[in-house]
Amino acid sequence: MPRDHIIPKFILQGFSINPTAHKSNQKIMIYDRKTKQIKTEKIADAYTIEDFNSRETEQFLAQKYENDVAKIFQHIKEAADANQKNINLSNRQYKLLYRFFVIMWRRNDIQVDKMKELGKQINDFIKNLVGEQMYKNMLRPEYRNVSIEQETNKKINELKELFYDSAIQNTKDDDPTVLKTIKYYKPYIIHNKSNVHFILHNTYGTLKYFISGESVQDDDIPYFFIEPISNNLCFCLMLSKDEVDLNKENYEIPIEIWNDDEFIKEHFIKGYITETANSFVVDDTNKEFVEQLF
Repeated sequence: MPRDHIIPKFILQGFSINPTAHKSNQKIMIYDRKTKQIKTEKIADAYTIEDFNSRETEQFLAQKYENDVAKIFQHIKEAADANQKNINLSNRQYKLLYRFFVIMWRRNDIQVDKMKELGKQINDFIKNLVGEQMYKNMLRPEYRNVSIEQETNKKINELKELFYDSAIQNTKDDDPTVLKTIKYYKPYIIHNKSNVHFILHNTYGTLKYFISGESVQDDDIPYFFIEPISNNLCFCLMLSKDEVDLNKENYEIPIEIWNDDEFIKEHFIKGYITETANSFVVDDTNKEFVEQLF
């Protein structure tokens, strides 16, 4: 059975602990939040799930996103290595990037966990509403001694394929989330020249909100996005008071050099970690700091 990456290999390669090795032998270090253990794994095997996407969706991701976004990321790395102060993207490339950021959130396996939790919540609501005995009477005999978790796990592959096929293939420039992000968030690139590398988590992007210490609501607006490129490069999308012109032929994106170790730790490691992320790509420059956070 094919093994599908929930984080593309071209992104994982930017976090390799042996980047000069052949791509088939490159590895990453992964810190598990639950077990508090670090393992080293080949990129070819890391963050993969068997038959996670349909064949059509996997081909769609490769042909419509990953190949072209990988070229953009490579262009950014070359510009940063050459100490350029900005890069220029065409209108098509610029919009592709924003679609890709939305796709990365929608393609993640965290959505499967959300589906499972939603099914459990609906089941519990009905049970509490009608009572335990009536609830059992409502069920067909073959389901009366089966937990909702067991039944959901049986059906999840069918539901998962329907969800991901729809969510991924229908993400276009006029998608409300894509459109809102393109219009109201301006990007810049952080080139990290400190002694502490960036990390990467399993849900990829991180959104920062104005609120503090409260749960995020659906209508809350993030002021800041962190979207990793490699262990020393990332996109930051900042909320803009001015609407971005979507009809420009080219977009100039600044590259800023930051080299303060403590600032990187506080805002791009600690500040990048989210409640939903459960594993983190680390290396020798940051693994002890990440371990201390948990």
